[in-house]
Amino acid sequence: MGKRFKLFCLFLICLPVAAAQTLESYTPAKERLTLEFSQPIMRSDYSRFIIKASGGEPYRNVIDIKAAYLLKTFVDTKTASVAVKIAQFNATTTRVVLSRPDAFEIDVRTENKTMMIDIKSKERGKDEKASENPFGSFIVAVDAGHGGKDTGAIGIGKVSEKELVLKVALLTGKKLKERGFKVFLTREEDKYLSLHDRTGLANKVEADLFISIHANAGPKSKGGDKLEGVETYFLSPARSDRAKEVAALENGVVVDNMEHYSKETFLNFLNREMVVSSNKLAIDLQRGMLFEARKHFAKVRDSGVREGPFWVLVGAQMPAVLVEIGYVTHKEDIKRLVSEKYQQALADGIVLGVENYLMHEVLGGRN
Repeated sequence: MGKRFKLFCLFLICLPVAAAQTLESYTPAKERLTLEFSQPIMRSDYSRFIIKASGGEPYRNVIDIKAAYLLKTFVDTKTASVAVKIAQFNATTTRVVLSRPDAFEIDVRTENKTMMIDIKSKERGKDEKASENPFGSFIVAVDAGHGGKDTGAIGIGKVSEKELVLKVALLTGKKLKERGFKVFLTREEDKYLSLHDRTGLANKVEADLFISIHANAGPKSKGGDKLEGVETYFLSPARSDRAKEVAALENGVVVDNMEHYSKETFLNFLNREMVVSSNKLAIDLQRGMLFEARKHFAKVRDSGVREGPFWVLVGAQMPAVLVEIGYVTHKEDIKRLVSEKYQQALADGIVLGVENYLMHEVLGGRN
């Protein structure tokens, strides 16, 4: 067996057995709240948001953690420099609320089974707009597919995928920052990154969402030049031949040493809750891109939200999707793709999708 396949088998053996996470204890101090859990806590296990002070209500930093809290609701207004409340929010979520009258910031770090929440006063002179924005605590990782020696698909007029998607990624990052988000770009120039490096970098900065931007290409067989439209994918075993073909094109040779059944076994071990979250993110991004694009280009085709084995998404510790912004091999799609107006519209649509997802799934709760 090849080296990669052996490593894959080792990975499967080391996969943890699913068990209920619980918050075991907490230790408040003046500038830090320490939480201890029954199992290692990861970045994908919690989300954060801010509720700005208004109408006499305090400024609140909120952390939702995928864990059960079996102790009594904890409220402390004296020990820490902020008021602390810890309680069971719903069947699967423990909510930690830190509050005080004036704005403040927190840093959250995790080490094995421990979460450390450091409390910081808000620095004077910072742009107030970002702190007032409900999205200011979220980090979005934007990945421009391919790059460097990896050109991606080459379309009509010798247009390369790597160039198109970099332009859209840079625009998306700029627009997200303007909306108050923290943004991490995996690449800002024409350079090569492995598929593993991309999610690895996103995990390192503890991104809340990962969005990989690509452009599609039809097969050279008869009818390939007729395929068109915008598609959004999330990581899961592919259910259609078309999804498998698109995944094969984007994956390249990265997993050629892994047998088909080994790939399928790997995908069956995916975190199902993360798959569901990624599916919801994909739906919101698809709707957002189509809404913005069709303001200027009425004939943009909706090619749907699909699941597929995209290896650039493997290893992401946050909801992760791959968007295909159009087909470089379709005569109408390529005209739009090289248009700055279309690129701007796609970026606007991605931002709209991100905001809708967070408002519904994190800040508000979708019914």
